[in-house]
Amino acid sequence: MSNPREVEGVVGVLGGARVVGRSVRSPEDLAERVRKGLPFAALVAVMEHYGISRDALCTILHLSARNFLRRKDQKRLSADESDRLYRLARVIAHANRVFEDPGESADWIHTPNTSLGKQQPLTLLDTDIGVQQVDQVLGRIEHGIIG
Repeated sequence: MSNPREVEGVVGVLGGARVVGRSVRSPEDLAERVRKGLPFAALVAVMEHYGISRDALCTILHLSARNFLRRKDQKRLSADESDRLYRLARVIAHANRVFEDPGESADWIHTPNTSLGKQQPLTLLDTDIGVQQVDQVLGRIEHGIIG
């Protein structure tokens, strides 16, 4: 992540400045917020705006059902969980730039993709390797190389 526009896109996916914090304007600001733990409300914003089930999000964040409830009470995610949520939000923000419509992005992450072995992009986002695969497919779509 190199520019303020990308930061803005990720912050938007996470619920906007109201949720993440108005002071988050640079990659460094965002990294600091992730290290301190993102607000639980950011997780809720991603679930609601992109139609991601609690179970799918728990898998991606490596979060047990018990810890999900604990984080809800604490109103904050751990640094590791925040990093995984950031990674998910970064991919969704990339999809938003490619498709220019959050609704289309949501549809795309839930739709099996032949370039990803007929898997839903969302199911690959629990590992860094999977994130790279999904980013590569988005990059090919972005540059008009379908497939």
